[in-house]
Amino acid sequence: MKVSDWGGIDSGTQYRCRHGKPPWRMLCWDGRHTGRRYLGCPMVGRSRICVFVKWIDEEWPTKFQEVACTLWDVNAKFKKRANDAQADLLGAIQLMNEMYEEKEALITEKEDLAKERVVLVSQKEAFQKQAALRSRFAHASCSTLQDRIARDVQDKKMVFAVIVCMIGLMVAILFGIVLKK
Repeated sequence: MKVSDWGGIDSGTQYRCRHGKPPWRMLCWDGRHTGRRYLGCPMVGRSRICVFVKWIDEEWPTKFQEVACTLWDVNAKFKKRANDAQADLLGAIQLMNEMYEEKEALITEKEDLAKERVVLVSQKEAFQKQAALRSRFAHASCSTLQDRIARDVQDKKMVFAVIVCMIGLMVAILFGIVLKK
């Protein structure tokens, strides 16, 4: 019988498991019985109380059993290495994803800062224009005030001169009156 023909329910046998069901035709894939055919409980994995096993093939020679166990040990070591490598890879992927997210956050922050810089530069230019306008206005106001003060001083000088002239005229009139008498 070919191994590829082996499998499924063996309804032609008189053997029954604890559940009273016909057994499954199975092939052992681990340990020292690797490659041996057997009949087992069809409830395997669903029931733990039935441990029905009926070996179809003869037991392997001792040396083969040792070699099979050694191969399974080597296989287990390579599986552990593969699992460790996979864990390392997943850790590296997670780290890479975190770095990517951090990079995206930094890029977003950079873009936000660039926008904020544009706004600040625009505000600075507006303040500079406003300061220049205020400076020109202040300069013009100061010039106007200087001109007004200069005119006021000139007017006061003229009033003073008129007052001095009038006083001189009054003194002359008074001398004229006093001398006429």
